[in-house]
Amino acid sequence: MFEKAIEMALSIAKKKNVKIAGIQLPDGLKVYSADIAERFEKEGITAIISGRASYGSCDIDEELMKEADVLFHFAHEPVEEVSDRVVFIPYRYDYDVGAILDVASEIDEHKLSLIATSQYIHKLDELKRELEKAGYYVSLKKGSKRISKKGLVLGCNFTSIDKRAEAVVFIGDGAFHPRGAAIYSGKKVYAISPLERKLKTFGEKEVQDFLKRRFALIAKAMDCEVFCVLASSKRGQKRLKLAMNISRELSIAGKKSYLVYFDEVNPENFPHDCLINTACPRIAYDDWKRFGCPVLSPQEAEILTGKRSWESYEMDTIF
Repeated sequence: MFEKAIEMALSIAKKKNVKIAGIQLPDGLKVYSADIAERFEKEGITAIISGRASYGSCDIDEELMKEADVLFHFAHEPVEEVSDRVVFIPYRYDYDVGAILDVASEIDEHKLSLIATSQYIHKLDELKRELEKAGYYVSLKKGSKRISKKGLVLGCNFTSIDKRAEAVVFIGDGAFHPRGAAIYSGKKVYAISPLERKLKTFGEKEVQDFLKRRFALIAKAMDCEVFCVLASSKRGQKRLKLAMNISRELSIAGKKSYLVYFDEVNPENFPHDCLINTACPRIAYDDWKRFGCPVLSPQEAEILTGKRSWESYEMDTIF
């Protein structure tokens, strides 16, 4: 399937008469860098591969944009309008809908909300039809303006979930998205990996285990004295005003607080007992262990300062 992505990028480059192409790849696809460069060079196009991280569509290499005629950003869906010199090239994994149906036969509920990550989203319409033939009622909806496709979920946005459904069916890999979907929706989530062809459930137990870990971090943060508030300059996750408000609220609550503006978040050399993250939400939820201190979301910071109750906990979402 990645061959199709390369062909798409080459076709667009030729139509646009591109002389210098910027190529930005997520870590899992950087292994193809030499092959991509060779393919572009054969067409008389100079390819410059971005060495920056590319975790999502927020990670646009602004500096490489200045050097290239077009920046080809692979494997992510756009979350906002950017320059017409940025072209998003989708990467789709070709999976067997029939195999997914076999796994889905274990689902008890009948009213389902169907969601997926970007590499699996292209077959959701087909999967919806087949599930409905099997007797399910399936909702496939588009989320907020940040969401470009029906059923698409991001690490920072779960608004494609139809909360009226009895359960959620997630097509994708890993635990982050289905866990977030369960917390956002309050419903059981059936996670089906097209790679493993296995079904895992995320329900009340998984949500409660997650919340216990988060509440423990909040409790630990209450004894912290120096708070570093992280703000990002990246497109799509720049929430500087929110970071400023959080820093102000911490000061009002009697905490020593300051704000640091990052491109790539790395607070290693800054003094802190606790970090408050307004950049990509996954930094607080998935990456916090690597920082050696509590890392809280904006909503968790509100609990810390007394602006939000423990009972009204919610996931950090960028709309």
